[in-house]
Amino acid sequence: MYELLVLGLLMHFPLHAYLIAGTTNDIIGPWERIGRGNLSNLLKKLEQAGLIAPADPALVPFPTTRKARVFAITPAGRERFFQLMLDTTSNPGTYQRLFHIKVHHLEFLSSQDQRYLVDHYLTYCETTLRYLRTETLDLVSDPVKQEHVSSSMRGNALDLMTLLAQQWELEAAWVQRLREQIVEAQDSKETHQKGT
Repeated sequence: MYELLVLGLLMHFPLHAYLIAGTTNDIIGPWERIGRGNLSNLLKKLEQAGLIAPADPALVPFPTTRKARVFAITPAGRERFFQLMLDTTSNPGTYQRLFHIKVHHLEFLSSQDQRYLVDHYLTYCETTLRYLRTETLDLVSDPVKQEHVSSSMRGNALDLMTLLAQQWELEAAWVQRLREQIVEAQDSKETHQKGT
């Protein structure tokens, strides 16, 4: 996740290390933070792998008087960024968080790859919703659970599953809107190209 965060930010422009830290923490916050030592180690690792390189401070679009190292993404880093963006199988348990990070950088993908990523995530949302609905039905209709699970526990579990289903319905609706925007932009671009 942190590798994608750093490479994604550097796809936009070179940044001072402290700006990378601040922006990363803004994106993943408020309950999680990347420590300065962890970020320093990650930047060192990415630099040693040839994915980022020192850059000219004049290229950073944010003025500062602070002295800090500046990094830019390399061609190998761009390749790695695209690989991470299109990876939909490595982290299924935390894919929601990863997709939320990927959304910030969709502009760097082709329309086709944007649609692939969004369609995959929409399926992920729908699969989660089906699971929650199946589990809810099982909880209310399984005679063994009716007999052995207290009504308090069952009620709390049902309330939680309802809440989670509502959250995933909102997530799916958001992704559907995102998909419609991508399709609309692609159609507009194709219409413009035909007219030229």
